[in-house]
Amino acid sequence: MKGKSLKTRKGKLYYQVGGTGDALLLLHGNGESSDIFAKQFPFFKKHFKVYALDTRGHGKSDLGVERLTFKQIAEDVLELLEKERIQRVHVLGFSDGGNLGLYFAAHHPERSASLIAMGANYEADGLTDACNDETLERYEELLALPDNDPDKIHRLCVHNLMLEELDLSADALRSIQTPTLLLAGEFDLIRDDQTEAMHRLISGSQKYIVPGGSHGFFVDNPKVLERLAKKFYTSL
Repeated sequence: MKGKSLKTRKGKLYYQVGGTGDALLLLHGNGESSDIFAKQFPFFKKHFKVYALDTRGHGKSDLGVERLTFKQIAEDVLELLEKERIQRVHVLGFSDGGNLGLYFAAHHPERSASLIAMGANYEADGLTDACNDETLERYEELLALPDNDPDKIHRLCVHNLMLEELDLSADALRSIQTPTLLLAGEFDLIRDDQTEAMHRLISGSQKYIVPGGSHGFFVDNPKVLERLAKKFYTSL
């Protein structure tokens, strides 16, 4: 994969590119970077031209804003598509990246070829009780940092994507026409009923729960994602 940068009015964004074929955009989770997909790069490069973005405020990408929103990140994706002259893109997103994929499919259907959302949620309280408690505790810890801490705003912006900026609704999910596959682990951090609710709301969507899988099942077992993705893309 080759590293590239995208200059925007609100800072530079970093992304990786490799492979040939239709465009596939990989979107990582909260507090991560595009390297979370390192084990997937070899497989997907055989079938797609892969773009793996460090979303705004993550990895090697600048924050450049005082408030980070899914709308802003979706606009960043559109800028990336324009730079690379991509009309429609397949999106594969994990966790917050899956949430972003849902937002993008709902708000920019003309640019969305397909969506695989792994460990995604559309409601802020769609997490398991333990994960929700941990997320709230982490938020309180960040709020308690001294105001002169240079990283406080940055870290709060990123963390708030999970708490206050999850700009999805039942109506937004109902509007999605993009072919969609929802994946989650049997022991995911997302509640089972949340994944099922999204499956019911997104017309024609597919759902699969990975037996024994954790939230990051694809990191633990890359082959299971390869198998499921191949089956899904073959069905399009």
